[in-house]
Order: sequence, then structure tokens, then C-alpha cells
Amino acid sequence: MITKQKIGQRIALGFTGTTVSEKLRCLVGEYKAGNIILFQRNLENASQIRALCDELQELVKAETGEPAFIAIDQEGGTVVRLPPDMVNVPGAMALAASGKTENAALAAKITAAELKRIGVNLNLAPVLDVNCNPDNPVIGSRSYSPLPEEAAAFACAAVRAFNEAGLMCCGKHFPGHGDTSVDSHLDLPLVDLSLAALEARELVPYRAAIEAGIPAIMTSHILFPQIEPEKIPATMSAKILRGLLRERLGFNGLILSDAMEMEAIKTHYGMPSGCVEALAAGVDIIYLCHEMPEVEESLKAVYAAYDAGRFDAEEADASVERVLWHKKKYAAFGLGSAEDSDDTIDARRKLNAVLTQNTLTSREYGKSPPPFGSAPFFLGPLAYRSTYASSTPLASLSFGRWFAERFHGNFAEIPLNPDVSEIKQIAALPHASSIVMGTYNGRLNSGQMDLVSALHDVAKQREIPFMVFALRNHLDLNLLPEGVYGMALWEYSEKSFEAVAALFRGEAKLEGRIPGSGQ
Repeated sequence: MITKQKIGQRIALGFTGTTVSEKLRCLVGEYKAGNIILFQRNLENASQIRALCDELQELVKAETGEPAFIAIDQEGGTVVRLPPDMVNVPGAMALAASGKTENAALAAKITAAELKRIGVNLNLAPVLDVNCNPDNPVIGSRSYSPLPEEAAAFACAAVRAFNEAGLMCCGKHFPGHGDTSVDSHLDLPLVDLSLAALEARELVPYRAAIEAGIPAIMTSHILFPQIEPEKIPATMSAKILRGLLRERLGFNGLILSDAMEMEAIKTHYGMPSGCVEALAAGVDIIYLCHEMPEVEESLKAVYAAYDAGRFDAEEADASVERVLWHKKKYAAFGLGSAEDSDDTIDARRKLNAVLTQNTLTSREYGKSPPPFGSAPFFLGPLAYRSTYASSTPLASLSFGRWFAERFHGNFAEIPLNPDVSEIKQIAALPHASSIVMGTYNGRLNSGQMDLVSALHDVAKQREIPFMVFALRNHLDLNLLPEGVYGMALWEYSEKSFEAVAALFRGEAKLEGRIPGSGQ
């Protein structure tokens, strides 16, 4: 393998479009990039993805002599990339709400089968972060739990299931993104914790996952000044990657970067410098996820750094060897692997429906909701992409309309953050046997919670039930007035709506509990 191909094994590229773009073809040809990452923008349906992955493998193999890692962020819940004709499992905290670690394993098994049938061989999941900060704008329910031991137990169940299925997985975001109040997609977060504090909480799931055999771990673009005093994020820190992750925790797998275009890197250090420093610090594969001028600038900077002797030759060769070893184990199935039968795919879809049913959670453990009655009124906002990590919501899906059509009620679609005049207008609703409101990040959009208070008054005056369904952030339920029935659905999706509908038809029981709540 020539030097250029060795360097390319440490690079992963994203691209625009649902076929191989000319820009990607040129970058792979010129820089011998050996790995690819896919996003929703690349994916239309299962057969299209299968053809795309085959084409990507052919391109990368022809230019580099090795198969590609084709990666995707398929966490489940609010972070999914697969199209509607495929099976998207519930998210981490929703699975933990079931109280059964075997559900995390089953979700991983379903996801592995779905990815393998389309030729994706690396899943950038599970999330190993402990969501200990309720104001965290980007992790939230992507974490299994605010309790480190619970997060570790569910994450390890997923890791073992991915390993058994032969699909490479990746824990993220080391050494922990759970205690931030800043989204690293938008700025540079700082976690001012000692090593002892990290050991007691953030690192618990990472230690457990390493012991469970996790093959890859993703870095975070976060400052940890008590560990790395040089004002550089974990992604660019040899103290954190080699000293903490490799030496102290004993991790021997692949270290992958988070997206190098994120503002935490791009704004504060510049992508070219960030990429060079990340590779020098011990990242095995850097991810350049978008087609932009800075990508080629970064690739040129990396190659120039190699030529200038910026990288330790022995460490660089060891990194390439790690990548190739993992490719032999996980990447070989990618090209031309067999597709599942319709019956097998349908069986996974049915299993997923049961999983989703198990995630529904009352804010008062096990408490059943009141009936809708003969004329329920449903209202809620449309979903929106609240963080860059989130998936783009299905524009045609309306919480209010969906339930009104199935339970013979009326509905209204409300603004994301209604003002005083809008709240007054919405609260003047027609006759109803019950009021059912969906909140979507109500903690971040206070107008929703003001509307909850107004509707609570209406419900008391009319002596009818009032229910609130948290459609993303379960912490909305903590803000409900006393006497309001609250339920966490965890995600704004048709499968979660179907689970609620089954509950109200008397076809299922409510057994979920809020992770970390002590219920």
C-alpha cells in the first residue's frame, strides 16, 4: 500500500445526493479516501441505498485496494437516518424506560439486520454519554440514563448484540457529552470536571463498553481543562485520547472523530488545523461529512503534514493497521451481501412495534390515562429539527390530525412557541370530552408550557380530563401542573403514535418508567 493510500484509510467523507457525486468521485480518486458516511440526504429507500453502497464500495476498492467503512448515525428515536420503508427502532432512553436491557439488545439486533441488508457496515451508536444535565440541548434522550450504571448496562447490552450480529458499532462521545449546556455542532462546550469526577460518572459506561468489546469510540469536541490544560478539545488532545482512553482505560479499538465541520472545531481552530491535530493526537479516522471548500483544504493540510513529518511514523502505521484489521473483520460483507426476505423484514417490523409499546411511560409510574371520550380535542406543534444531530422530521405528520382521524375528535396545529394572544385564541376551544396536548421540547419553548397552564384551567372549569404527551423531551412532564396526566412518547413518529393508540384501545398496558427516577 502506497503512502497516499495509507493516509486515505484514515479519512471518511460525506457527500450530497442519492448517487455518487462527481465531487466525491474526484476526492476519493485524488486523496484515496477509504471511508464514507451517509446521511438522510443520501437515502431514499432500501433498494436505492443498497445500490448506492455497492457503487461506493466499488469506487473505494478500485482506488484504495481495500473495502470502505460505510458509516451511518442510526441511534434510534430522534437520531435515525433510514427511510420510512425500513425499520427505525426507539431511542436509547426510551428503551431504558422499558426497564429491560434485553430490549436494548433486541433494538441493536434489528438495526444490525437492517443495516447489513443495505450494505452499511458501521453504525455510529450507541451513545455512551450519561445525561446528567437537564439543560443539555443535544444529548437528552439519546442517552440511556442520567445514572452511569444504568446507562452502562443498557449500552453494553447493545454493544454485545451488535458484536454478535457482526456489525461494527461505535460508542460516543468520549469522554462524555452529557454534562454540557452547549451543542458542539454550534459552539465549543466546556466540562470543568476532575479525572476523579469523570471516573465516577462519565467514564463508567465507557469502561463497561470497553470490557464488553466495543470496537470503536467517537471523540467529542469538548474542552476538559482539568484533563487537558492546553485549551484544545478531546478530539485534538493526545492526553485524552492516548493518555486517558488508550492507556488508562485500555481501549485498543478504533478512535473515530465527530464531524470535523462542527463549529466547535471549524470556528475555534479551523478545519484544516483541527484535522491535522486530531490525527496527530491519535484519532484513527477523521470524518469530513459535507461537500464544502474546507474539506479539500483539510485533506491537503493532512497530506502536507504527512510529508513534513508532523506525524509519528510508527503511530501512523499502527493506526492504519488498526483500520485494516477492523475492515477485515467487519467491512468484507458490504459488497453484494444477500437481502432479507419480505417475511423476515416484516417480522422485524412487528418486533419493533412491541419494543415501542414497551417504551410508553406515565409520569406517575404505571398510572393509566383517562379515556378520550366521544369528542376529544387534540392539539400540538409540528416536529422540527431541534439539533443538527436530529433527523429531519416527516413534514406530513401532524400529532393533532393523526389522533383526531383515529379517535373521531377535533384538532389544532399550534405554533412552536405560542404567544399570549395565540394562547388565548387556542384556549377558546369548542366542546370536547377531553383535551390532549402534545409538547415538543416544551422546556425550550415556554409558550407551550404557558398554553398547558391555560388549558389546565379550561379543563378544570369544564370538568374534563386533560392529558399531555411529551413528544420528545420527557422533562416537559416535570413542568406540568398537578392533576394533569402526563405521558412520555420519547419521539414524534407514527410508530409511537400507533403505540399510544393501541394503549387507548385497550390492547396494551403502560409499563415504562422514567430512567433515573427511582420508580
